[in-house]
Amino acid sequence: MTTRWRPDVDPDHLYFVTTTAAEHTHVFHRDIVKRQVVDALYFVSLMNHVKLYAFVVMPNHVHAIIQCPLDCPPADWARAFKTSSAQLVVRHYQVQENQKALGLLASLVARPDKQVYKVWEDGYLSKGVATAEFLSQKLMYIHNNPLQPAWRLVDAPEEYAWSTARFYLGDGRRIIPTQDVRELLG
Repeated sequence: MTTRWRPDVDPDHLYFVTTTAAEHTHVFHRDIVKRQVVDALYFVSLMNHVKLYAFVVMPNHVHAIIQCPLDCPPADWARAFKTSSAQLVVRHYQVQENQKALGLLASLVARPDKQVYKVWEDGYLSKGVATAEFLSQKLMYIHNNPLQPAWRLVDAPEEYAWSTARFYLGDGRRIIPTQDVRELLG
């Protein structure tokens, strides 16, 4: 199989990716929903041969540091992740018959003829990681996100189960398999 050249991806670079819940709604506030988002991160990365180095799942957004192969640029990865996680989240609310959550997700849809529920904002943010300093800054940003004054979800980054902080800053445990970015930093 021939891999076609993609001008928007360099397989030797890492990318800092952010995607946000529709209208910044706190769709992922419950742990069971965060678990579904984490599972989607793992599954989509595994299926697309994308290396996942770090992540955090917040109540209304996700940050990740990834490395993409030539045939799966960050845009494709983000689309697959958002599709997969949205399906899991919606299915969860449907099984629970949580009409309040489903009604909220339905109210966020701009074109009901095209879509029933909206979990994610359109688009995503991707920044190429060009330096070790930028990588260290983004890794620290990801892990400290739950401590921000607007959130105060935990007292220390490694206490937050829905990120890679425990792996990097704590006891080395991982909620899902990830690559170790420290191997790249030497």
